[in-house]
Amino acid sequence: MKNDAVRSSIDRIFEHYSSQSSPGCALAVIKDSKIIFKQGYGLANLEINAPITPSSVFNIGSMAKQFTAFAIALLAADGKLSLDDDIRQYLLQMHDFGKKITIRHLIHHTSGIRDSFPALLSLAEWRDTDATTTDDVYQLLTAQRSLNFDPGEEFEYANSNYVLLAQICEQVSGQSFQAFCQERIFTPLDMQDTCVNASYFQLIPRRAPGYYEDGQGGWINAPLTDSVVGPTNIYTSVLDLAKWDQNFYTGTVGGEAIINQIQQPGQLNDGGILDYAFGVEVGPAHHHRGWQMVEHGGSQGGYSSWMVRFPDLHLSVMLLCNHFSWSTRDSVLKVADIFVCDHPTQKPEPETTVTTHDPVELRSSQLEPKSGIYFDAEHVTLRNITLSENRLQFEELDLIPLNKTTFYFEVEPQTQVVFMPTSDGGVANMKTITSSGEYRYERVEPVAPTHDDLLAYAGRYYSSELDVYWTFSPGDGNLIAHRRKYVDSQLKPLFKDTFRDDWSPLMGYPTTYIVRFTRNDLGAIVGLRVSGNGVRNIQFDRVH
Repeated sequence: MKNDAVRSSIDRIFEHYSSQSSPGCALAVIKDSKIIFKQGYGLANLEINAPITPSSVFNIGSMAKQFTAFAIALLAADGKLSLDDDIRQYLLQMHDFGKKITIRHLIHHTSGIRDSFPALLSLAEWRDTDATTTDDVYQLLTAQRSLNFDPGEEFEYANSNYVLLAQICEQVSGQSFQAFCQERIFTPLDMQDTCVNASYFQLIPRRAPGYYEDGQGGWINAPLTDSVVGPTNIYTSVLDLAKWDQNFYTGTVGGEAIINQIQQPGQLNDGGILDYAFGVEVGPAHHHRGWQMVEHGGSQGGYSSWMVRFPDLHLSVMLLCNHFSWSTRDSVLKVADIFVCDHPTQKPEPETTVTTHDPVELRSSQLEPKSGIYFDAEHVTLRNITLSENRLQFEELDLIPLNKTTFYFEVEPQTQVVFMPTSDGGVANMKTITSSGEYRYERVEPVAPTHDDLLAYAGRYYSSELDVYWTFSPGDGNLIAHRRKYVDSQLKPLFKDTFRDDWSPLMGYPTTYIVRFTRNDLGAIVGLRVSGNGVRNIQFDRVH
């Protein structure tokens, strides 16, 4: 494809920025060690009408994790640490959970440590615009007294892991994380536009501030007063990222051994191979048109980013935006499609089919007993099975019966749902069988508590893990939670002693926590536990 045709094709992908009245993106395409396309779209600063250029500097969000993991790999190569070291060897303030958590667990998100952002910080009543430092987050992590799961048993993406990696880097190197990255990575690669932002007061030349949509067709500022390092807060340009990208071929910094190491996926205790390596995603789930990709994205405040590398094609595409977007990766792959043909020798993947049994027809009377609410206490997740037009639905996804007890997802036939019947024809439990394992759920009965029932939960509760108080009072069929810095929220009853706390009005995006009240041997309510995305069973004790 000729250059003019390439430019025209790429420009069409970003034509929604052509009005020059909105924030936008900087794009670079690298092929065979050369930047073959670079362009800015939209405005870097809406208030002074400054355009985005390839030299504009953006916060890359979680794309920073690959630099953090690389820094740890450098220290391991120096012989200053081992990836299998216990993290408490370097982080003495961390609680002893009774299970060894290694540096490797942090790298691959298999530590079980609760997620700092957004979960722990929001639960501890940090607002988006509150000043947040690395030390703030580290002190919050040292206050935790339980894990989401045993180290190595599961994968759960958590920013906490990379906060702790940056802390370890500082302890081992004797330098600030900012200084270490500058000396060992950015300067040797001549990344002059790149820095770790360890202070929100820091001046960053050519920085494009971030923006949010205001919901009315306009834009508002997205102030970012977060200076937490490790999982995020690296600022860079697409031109500097091109230099970083080429290091994966040249090994100028780190050498071939480290370059190979950081692209190796992690592994669970049971031998399961992950798609997550050292701050980058790899493996079978990350193919496009038959080609292996190495990729990672990021978003923080009013920034979004994505970078993908096709190692076999020596082709990379990187996109940095100064507004939040769900479609950053899609845009990157659309650009890649202009340069990528289907793999010439890639065999088409076989269609996924269910071969154990042929689907069967079941009567409504056979399906109805299976509808209801099911709860997984280990992972603290709730599933709702409903019956609609003689079809069972699992959280609104259709289930197709293989026999009286086993179903599969119409949209994902390899995943099965098995109902375990009782002697009287009912259903006591359910399990899902997926490629990542089996998950068991117990059937629970919904409740409609009276005002007197709700009064039993009323009172004040304190969490030493979050250092916050919550106060509950009865509402109209629900509980009302009163907090110091947030507006009140309504807790909807689910089943005995268990409520759903909808934080969407507080967070500005869908966020739900499950609150389970605990009782003593006499049946009195003495506390509660809070669980949600990234956190499980945070303890609150009743104090009044």
